[in-house]
Amino acid sequence: MDAPCRICGDTGQAQCSRCHRVTYCGPECQRSDWRRHKPECKAFSEEKVSGPLAAGGRPASAQRSVVDQQPPRPAEAPSSSAAPRFVAPVADAQLCRSLSGTPGPAAGYDIVLTGQRSIENAQRVVDVLKQRGVVVVRAGADRSFQQALSIETKLLWDGGHFVEAKKGQPLAPGSEQIRYDARDDRVAWLTSDFVQKNERMCKALKVLNGQLADFGMGLTEVLERDLGLVIKNRTCGMLSCYDGSSVPGARYDYHVDNPYQTSMDVPDDKRRLTLIYYISDGPWIAEKDGGALQVCLTDPRRAPRTASEALKAEKITISPECDTMVAFFSHTMYHAVLPVSSKRRRFALSTWLQCP
Repeated sequence: MDAPCRICGDTGQAQCSRCHRVTYCGPECQRSDWRRHKPECKAFSEEKVSGPLAAGGRPASAQRSVVDQQPPRPAEAPSSSAAPRFVAPVADAQLCRSLSGTPGPAAGYDIVLTGQRSIENAQRVVDVLKQRGVVVVRAGADRSFQQALSIETKLLWDGGHFVEAKKGQPLAPGSEQIRYDARDDRVAWLTSDFVQKNERMCKALKVLNGQLADFGMGLTEVLERDLGLVIKNRTCGMLSCYDGSSVPGARYDYHVDNPYQTSMDVPDDKRRLTLIYYISDGPWIAEKDGGALQVCLTDPRRAPRTASEALKAEKITISPECDTMVAFFSHTMYHAVLPVSSKRRRFALSTWLQCP
């Protein structure tokens, strides 16, 4: 790269991946320049980025898509025969972290998916998971597909197809007696029977459910090669809704999806990777609407024994903006859905990848 770093003049290593007009030596200089570069970056980049929701070598089942005016993503090296250099994301010159339970600046995208670089995308997803335990992805669904998802979720909600969700906890560590408490969200499981019975309201959701499977299973080769993590199955999709109008302040406190390593001492249910795709009917501002996902940035290789231990770590805040997808380790990463502070409905489709 011939251009020097805009801030320090050192050898340029990466460009702003949104406008490709400014060069930096690394993330620190990129962060320090973001407040100045933000308005000019917006003016520079009126371009569109296209690509289906696909990570690995397996093709996605949905149509190609277009993303308009996407937020700035991590700086990345220009195309070359060598693998691109990963640089951490930036959000308004601040790290995307916050205090416990308080929405911080929304995290930028680590990756924007493109079908032309599917194998490379899988490698980058696993690289971030290995380093941080959670990765934030812009899936690249086009506007019409996003709108179809929003319409279908509303139809299912208005039709009364969501049921009460419950969370289980042993009465004592290691106990086989489980207490089940109602959660604040309601869910619809996208089983084959459910989709068939509600075919008119599940056309786009069926495609998305298949895409999540393609994305997750497309990571398996890299996960096994780089982390020794073998994935064989996935659960059916779970469509969830946190309804701020019927349950003010709806939330889900800090927890691990598969807490067998925690003080609960429950059996291992084999879930290893959680995938979430957010569905909304317009811009979602976490500071105003609430409902952000917050993940404690602990060691991704092993879960803290308790939530209080996890809460001592720094955190990343992820806004449930439509077409945002999040992947994190189900068995090690404590996370929470922060309270929904508006009267909006927060929809998401989740699935879990399981080891043998």
